[in-house]
Amino acid sequence: MSLASSGFTVAEQLKISTFSRGIAVDAAAAQRLSDGGTIPLSLHEYATTGGVTFIAEGDVFVNAPFDEWYVTSPDAVLTFDSREQSFVIRFRGKELAVRPVRLPGYLGVRDGLGRAITDVAMSHGDRLRLSPIAGCSLDCAFCDMATMPYVKRASEQLIAAIEVARSDQGLPVNHTLVSGGTPTRRDFAYYDEVCRAIVTAAAMPVDVMMVPRPDTDWIDRLVDAGVHGFSINVEVFSDAAATSITRLKHRIGVGHLGRNIEHAVELTGGNGRVRSMIVAGLEPLETTLEAVEFVARLGCDPVLSPFRPAEGTRLARVRPPTVEFQERLYLESREIVARHGVKLGPRCIPCQHNTLTFPDGSTDYYFSGSDREPKTA
Repeated sequence: MSLASSGFTVAEQLKISTFSRGIAVDAAAAQRLSDGGTIPLSLHEYATTGGVTFIAEGDVFVNAPFDEWYVTSPDAVLTFDSREQSFVIRFRGKELAVRPVRLPGYLGVRDGLGRAITDVAMSHGDRLRLSPIAGCSLDCAFCDMATMPYVKRASEQLIAAIEVARSDQGLPVNHTLVSGGTPTRRDFAYYDEVCRAIVTAAAMPVDVMMVPRPDTDWIDRLVDAGVHGFSINVEVFSDAAATSITRLKHRIGVGHLGRNIEHAVELTGGNGRVRSMIVAGLEPLETTLEAVEFVARLGCDPVLSPFRPAEGTRLARVRPPTVEFQERLYLESREIVARHGVKLGPRCIPCQHNTLTFPDGSTDYYFSGSDREPKTA
């Protein structure tokens, strides 16, 4: 155990460990979570959500990889205690009671035209993610979306998915994130119109994750349409890393990124409504902290997303960051955001499942739109 570990609860140490080393799921837990093998343990529809999700003490939400190539000697084992009828994780000589979070109840469900709901939608925690575009116009080395065909989805398909997900009792959703592939410049108008349609249909807060654009007028348009917040992501910060890892996005430039973030904060008032995701583990610690400083200084919440390798990408055999790296990054980032009056995001507690973030007991962190927690297994 590192010296930094003394600053974390056991549940927080567990989360950091699983981000680096994964978790083992024994046969008893697998049997229970899969309803005897009738449903999957996880959907590997995105690199940072392809694990088992559970809630540990202190509302610490964790999405832990369990079947990836780098999960060879995890510190944690998830099991099911048949006598107590409860899930337990054995971790570094301790036992922690946890509550696994269910997958959504609409797996396998199709809309009226026979299209799978999960083609465009997926629920995580209490959030519905909608993807207007399959594939991506960018070529980021850590993301497998660029390997997929680029396809625009019709608003009607997305609205049909919203209706199914909103009525799902397996995993109720309280807010929506429009994410997925990045549109080409010629499809910006289409994308903005789809976002407006989603806001109208969703009947819950809608955030949009989007790369910066050369102008900031799109932010005005989406705020006027009712969009609640934005995720405008740094991802990697240094010129060398961006040139190699986010080659096409790098052409947009850090200046446009800063102006987009600053304008979004100005229009929304900040307070967690504007976030910027930083991929942790692809650059030196000092560079990642520079990115945290850059984002926080603009009044934006940095979101630390520990790198997970995705099959089919240029970084498929790069390991996730070590426990020690994550601990130092979190502790030093927490000091940076405190100086600038922001928080490490996301502030929605269930949405923290795949980020290096923990609730701190304040009302700054919350369950979005409801007092309900996601249903557990």
